[in-house]
Amino acid sequence: MELKVHDIVKWESIDHLEKTTPIPDWVYDAPAAKNYGVVRRMPIMNGMVPIGLRGSTREQRFGTFIHQSHIVEVMTPVDLVDRIEGYANEIHLPPLKKIKEAFEQFNLRWGPTGSVGFELATGISVTTERSDIDVCIYMDAIDRELLAEAGKFLETLGRRIDVQVELASVGAFLLNDFLKHEKSGFVLRTPFGPQLCTTVENRIRLLVNH
Repeated sequence: MELKVHDIVKWESIDHLEKTTPIPDWVYDAPAAKNYGVVRRMPIMNGMVPIGLRGSTREQRFGTFIHQSHIVEVMTPVDLVDRIEGYANEIHLPPLKKIKEAFEQFNLRWGPTGSVGFELATGISVTTERSDIDVCIYMDAIDRELLAEAGKFLETLGRRIDVQVELASVGAFLLNDFLKHEKSGFVLRTPFGPQLCTTVENRIRLLVNH
């Protein structure tokens, strides 16, 4: 089982959560937190998977771990694209359908994340009408022209769309940060912390020690 950041994992019992850090009381009462978590951007060591739990308010967030052996289902953001047509949310469905149609034309590998992705994966209502739409684009290497085209399209939606670009085996960056600061420095999120970067011939160059 290969697990990656943004994957949504399911377990059968809240007793399977790692208990080195006390579990907040709200976790036991939150439908979204009892059996589901989102894989965080940290190394997986000795089978312990870093996950984030969410409750019914923005303040109810909790980071913990669960052993890989207790995970019974994994849903990736890419898997969730196929569920968009059946999404019952009238506010977030229209822009999601437009993104799906455009990204298929761009031949981009992508998926919804954040609260919308969680709702698609679990069927548990966690979004509001003010929720942003978060998506992740997956690439093996930077394609600046393609990312610029995607950025231009997203500006036409009239909604805030937060886009992370995951580079295989490297890390992730925010699309807007990359498009605005590619030459001066943008933040690359890695399992070991953020790094300031630029690009040279579409390849990442770290600015650490420069």
